[in-house]
Amino acid sequence: MAALACITFTMFMGRNPFSATITPKGNCEGCCPINLREDIAFFSFSRHNPKFPNRIFLGNDESLRKTHMNSNLTTVIYVHGFTEQANSKAATTIKKAYLYRGGVNLIVVDWSPLCAFPWYSHAVLNTRVVGQYLAHFIEYLVSKGFRLSKIHLIGFSLGAEIAGFTGKNLRIGKLPRITGLDPAFPLYMFSGKKGHLAPTDAEFVDVIHTDAGVFGFPVPLGHADFFPNGGYPTQPGCSIRELLQTNLITRMMACSHDRAWEYFAESVINPTGFPSVACNTYESFTNGTCIRDFAYREKREVQYMGIAAKKRLQGTFYLATRPSPPFGYNKIYKP
Repeated sequence: MAALACITFTMFMGRNPFSATITPKGNCEGCCPINLREDIAFFSFSRHNPKFPNRIFLGNDESLRKTHMNSNLTTVIYVHGFTEQANSKAATTIKKAYLYRGGVNLIVVDWSPLCAFPWYSHAVLNTRVVGQYLAHFIEYLVSKGFRLSKIHLIGFSLGAEIAGFTGKNLRIGKLPRITGLDPAFPLYMFSGKKGHLAPTDAEFVDVIHTDAGVFGFPVPLGHADFFPNGGYPTQPGCSIRELLQTNLITRMMACSHDRAWEYFAESVINPTGFPSVACNTYESFTNGTCIRDFAYREKREVQYMGIAAKKRLQGTFYLATRPSPPFGYNKIYKP
């Protein structure tokens, strides 16, 4: 019975798989023990194997050789959020976007046994463990010829916090870029820069806020922070009325939160789809007074949220989106 309590089960919300367990895993009394090698998986996808990934084991050169990865390409590493898996909708959408775009190595980090439903508080504690292990994994890749300067780490919700802890634990230099997709807010709000994603975690940290103050952080966390539609719920298309009309009412709780990965995935295919402008406030964006907020011309230039965000960017940026795909306007839209 004790062994059964430690098994992670796959359940479904519609067609979207999620993880659940009777007893949480973690370094705590009464928890099931963590097995780093088994509980944190690194799956490599490519156009040669878009559906059936190669699993890479840290320190196992043979598993790395069996992948279709090219050490000269940018390596994109994606980390999912609470209760999700490597084949959940968010990771699958990100994967498809990058495989369509091509020209990168893609690795999805599956830590589903450590973030299973309903144990959110234990998952929060485990983000530090996963971040440290992922840092070791990146160090391993670099030791095998992959360039640290060509690694892009992307995380959604709790995965964004893992990305931050990865950057904090990396011993061989700084990651060039971390993209945080609506970094998790509950139980992180008072943890300070050492306890959540921060600008010091990489050379460039860009963040997309879509559910600010609920599941996501309401304040800037990176060098460049993007607040589509103000960054707060409810995002366009996520009202109860709109979800009922589209038969997506099961997404009501996380719709605005999920918009972060949906917007980013779309930007991978359409890099200039989400033009934004620097503003002090969302009100300045909606009433067209952003230009008065800044004295320097470059601050007033149109910038792009998502994959095309420039590494020199700093500040807060605002934009509007459509209520359904394609979400991007491809031009500055004044609400």
